[in-house]
Amino acid sequence: MSVLSLAQAILGTSIPVLCYHQVRPDSGMTPEKFGSHLDLIAKLGFQTISLTRLHRIILGQERPDGSPVVITFDDCTLDNWVYAVPELLRRGMHGVFFAITDFLQPGQPRPRADQTRQPAAVPVFGDIMQQALRGNCDGFMNQSEVRAVVHDLGMEVFSHSAAHQACFTSTERIGFLGDNRHWSHAALCGRDSAAGTPVHPVGSAYAHAGFGLDWNGQPLTLQTRGERPAFCLEDFSSSKLRLESVLHQPCPFLCLPWGESDEVTLAAAKQAGFQGVLNLKAGHVGPGVDPMRIGRLAVKDRKTLAWLGFKTAILAQKALTPLACGFRSGGRA
Repeated sequence: MSVLSLAQAILGTSIPVLCYHQVRPDSGMTPEKFGSHLDLIAKLGFQTISLTRLHRIILGQERPDGSPVVITFDDCTLDNWVYAVPELLRRGMHGVFFAITDFLQPGQPRPRADQTRQPAAVPVFGDIMQQALRGNCDGFMNQSEVRAVVHDLGMEVFSHSAAHQACFTSTERIGFLGDNRHWSHAALCGRDSAAGTPVHPVGSAYAHAGFGLDWNGQPLTLQTRGERPAFCLEDFSSSKLRLESVLHQPCPFLCLPWGESDEVTLAAAKQAGFQGVLNLKAGHVGPGVDPMRIGRLAVKDRKTLAWLGFKTAILAQKALTPLACGFRSGGRA
């Protein structure tokens, strides 16, 4: 019995769910660094499982074996296909990817890093989003690539909303449009807005009665009692149907943009037909937890290997999971 298994036998088993974003060269999360994360996870005694299996464990339909962990990726940017998938494949590990379906376009699979000596260069997420809002979705995985991930490689792709729509969450001024502070500011203010246009804190339009313009340049209608529920339901339903049509299989899970939600968000997700919803509030995950509130640990680029080992080990032991957000190691989570 491993040290981890012994600790779980004493303190109870919890299942860490890790959240990654981009994995690419010349970044804080290079393929080599990501590979070292996967090696550490294996060395600690974890085995990757699917989100589908995690859901069955949460519902009490299946018992966890060993020390499970779930590895997820938000956004389905191209680097996930080019760089992250090969690292998972080398180690026989499972990945779960969440696609922004409005940007999921037709196309041929592009060579992965394990298939070519000159893999595609992938921009930072902000640039990918700005390009996509102008009609160029090349920075995201395409339909053929997500099909290959699911049907050829046995991994999973689920919803990350249709639009990943942002909004201004308060009227507090944090700067001006010309400061280029966040990728969403230009779209939220309007394409022709002056550099001196005030900008405000940004968050999820699915979780805040915020304001601004949507990605089509129309005013966001999120203020009155019925507006945000209708907005969430339309987006979530559209995303679910789109992914099901691309993958030809059910899409029961939704990962929330920014990891944010409230009761309106979750009610709309349930009405849209989702059976599980993931956020970014790390904590206990296991039998009996609310499947509409599956917490994940955000693994940010600046985090160290020691931080990952500490946090993942804590999140694997039910009695210690409340400490996961209380202790800081290597910076804020």
